[in-house]
Amino acid sequence: MKKLLALLLLTTAGVSFYARAESPYEWATALTLESVTNLDGGIQEGSSELANFDLTLAIDTGAAGWWGNGEWFVYVLGDTGDNPSDNVGDVQGISNIATDEALKLYEFWYQHSFADEGVKVLFGLHDYNSTFYSLESAGLFTHPSFGVGPDTSQVGPSIFSTTSTALHLTFTGENNYLLAAIYDGIPGDPDNPRGTHVQFNSGDGLFSAVEWGWANENNDKVALGVWQHTAEVENPVDGEITNDNTGVYFIAEKNINDVAAVFVQLGQADDEFNQLEYYGGTGVTFNDFWLDSDGLGLAVAHARNGDPYLVAVNTFNSGTGRAETAWELTYFAPVVEHLSLQGSFYYIQNPSMDKALDDALAVGARAYIEF
Repeated sequence: MKKLLALLLLTTAGVSFYARAESPYEWATALTLESVTNLDGGIQEGSSELANFDLTLAIDTGAAGWWGNGEWFVYVLGDTGDNPSDNVGDVQGISNIATDEALKLYEFWYQHSFADEGVKVLFGLHDYNSTFYSLESAGLFTHPSFGVGPDTSQVGPSIFSTTSTALHLTFTGENNYLLAAIYDGIPGDPDNPRGTHVQFNSGDGLFSAVEWGWANENNDKVALGVWQHTAEVENPVDGEITNDNTGVYFIAEKNINDVAAVFVQLGQADDEFNQLEYYGGTGVTFNDFWLDSDGLGLAVAHARNGDPYLVAVNTFNSGTGRAETAWELTYFAPVVEHLSLQGSFYYIQNPSMDKALDDALAVGARAYIEF
């Protein structure tokens, strides 16, 4: 409770820094409070409480009278609470705000635009998932696989809740775009997840990514992405050190008359170096279902172990299965100004592909407070 109160105090303090809408300085402060209860199955029944604090500042350098075509972005992130997966026992995760307790500088970058904003160059601490592997309609859901697929997140790239230094390029045409970026291969300090750590160690390697996509003003999107990870990390398949990991993904979404949307995610990682070889996710959302600006959605995330990993772990113990499937039924609604609530039901089939665990049923409740 003391930790939650501390975050509330930090959030309240952020109000005094707000600038007028016309200001080149755009501040935003938000607090997310969550409780997830595992009702049945998994490892054990029980509840987990979490809190997530966000403070961001965006500066338009032209509007500030400094120089044109530039943007600074600063993002402070605070998290506390228990991980619901400790009860559920799943491999994909069940809450997209579950992480180590910390208060850190999450993003800090500068971006400059050229050719009438057709070309943008960014450098600094950057969240890979803020531009890559991202679908607007999937953002309604609280399960982490609908943010970035576990085919990619399993290698530990620059995503929530620790980012690394990046050089990021964006090229945009009338309806097409191309993203290309290189990130330091090991975000932060794996031995010390608290605080902000920017390190460039010899074994970090690089996480390189490219995504080509087509998008229109109707929020329809189709994209294909590839990545390579050259960090020296332990191979989960054979325990050896590897530095040549690759993956590919396809994502798409279709907006249906601004009333509903459907999306799909497909990903594959090299089965010689990863536990999860394949991932598939899909879902449907409905807007303004009961109230203005509310949202109702149903989605499923399916992650499959690769053959080399199964052979390795089942050599002496045949207790690991092929796949885990997670379902989420969620409803989001604004209640009053600056306050929204969300409730979710989760059904996890074969948690962690562990044959000894029963399917898990969990329920989650969130409160979003914006200042």
